[in-house]
Amino acid sequence: MYREDKTFAILFTLCLSLLSVSLMGQVADSAIASEPLHLSVDDVIERVKGQNLQLLMNQESVRRALEQSYQRRAALLPQFSVNAQQSRQQTAYASSSSNLDIPPYNLFTSRIEASLPVFDTQRYADFKIAQLNYAIEQMDYAVATQDILEQAILLYFTQLRDVRSVEIAEGNIEREQTLLDLARQQYDAGSAVKIDVTRAEVRLATERRTLMEAEIAVEESMLELKALLDLDLDRELRLDRGIIEGAKAPPSLKRYGSQEVLTELRPELQSQQKVLRQAELARKAAGWQRLPTLELFANWGYDSNHALDGDEGEAWLFGLRATMPLWEGGRIAAEKREAAAAVRQNEYQMRDLRNRIEREFKFSLLAMDSRYAQIEIARDEVRLGRDEVEQASERYREGLGDNRELIDAQIRLADAERSHLNAIYLYGLSRLAFARSIGSVEHVLD
Repeated sequence: MYREDKTFAILFTLCLSLLSVSLMGQVADSAIASEPLHLSVDDVIERVKGQNLQLLMNQESVRRALEQSYQRRAALLPQFSVNAQQSRQQTAYASSSSNLDIPPYNLFTSRIEASLPVFDTQRYADFKIAQLNYAIEQMDYAVATQDILEQAILLYFTQLRDVRSVEIAEGNIEREQTLLDLARQQYDAGSAVKIDVTRAEVRLATERRTLMEAEIAVEESMLELKALLDLDLDRELRLDRGIIEGAKAPPSLKRYGSQEVLTELRPELQSQQKVLRQAELARKAAGWQRLPTLELFANWGYDSNHALDGDEGEAWLFGLRATMPLWEGGRIAAEKREAAAAVRQNEYQMRDLRNRIEREFKFSLLAMDSRYAQIEIARDEVRLGRDEVEQASERYREGLGDNRELIDAQIRLADAERSHLNAIYLYGLSRLAFARSIGSVEHVLD
């Protein structure tokens, strides 16, 4: 009895220990999940490449294309198989002189069979086309990666802009509240009329509505970014604001090289080049169908009446098979014409793609220079707007007029702050467009 109680106590203690460890692990996981997640642009890029569901699906398409190329390659390699068959049959032979009635008999056959295509252009073309298809899938995956990275960085910039818009709206509310307090003081002192207070109240209500809209925009862009990064929608996310607070000058083209070198790196262009090669190979393969095919075949095994009856006799066969089409109803000629049309179509698509890439590249360069200059202009507008608000506030305090002058000055300052933020945002988008034009969104901040 004592031993049973002791064993029970040990098991009970062990269960409590395991339960406490499990609870501590859950608490630790919950604490980690509740902590804010800090992300920089580089963090976003890495997470997109490793966690984005669309890219994970595209990776499987690449793997499927690789396995399909292996399947086409297998058709060019020797094929081996084993078969065994036990049968019972009856045959009858008739001639003009007599009829032979052969009784039913049993037959067991076992064979090891082998075949090897010696010359088969169609199988070879299928294999090369499958290889090109695998390369195309790889390039398409690279294109999808660039597209989704572009979306992620765009949402990153948009989220920072929306957060800054909320801060600007809060600053405007603070100024409008100060204006309202000043208008009430002036009214109580007899230096202003009731309309000044009403105008200040209207401005405060307007800015409060603007703040609500800005807060909604923050939540919307944040949810979109979390969904793209496959993050928990309830987890707090904080982004590095360095790209908004300190915009760098446009990159020098000399550090990258010539336009031709840059645009040739575009995965879209590389993919289209392989599609064109695939079409050209398909055109050749259509003509190759008129060539003969050669195949070696052989088998070896045993025949007897019954399996494992001890009366097996060796049997074997080998040979060379040649096949060549003589008339197929015009199918090959039609396939050749279709393949030639596909080649021309892909050549036109290649030219159109090159022209589009060149336009994107040149426009992104012009946009970066122009929008960076606009940042400096907008910064001056903000500085002048603050001076104007300060001067208008001083005039209103001294009773040199009503508060319309101060309200107009504060509106112009708010517009200048939004213009400055928008200039930074558009400059960031132009840098993103440049990075996308050279096929490397990862270098958006270089």
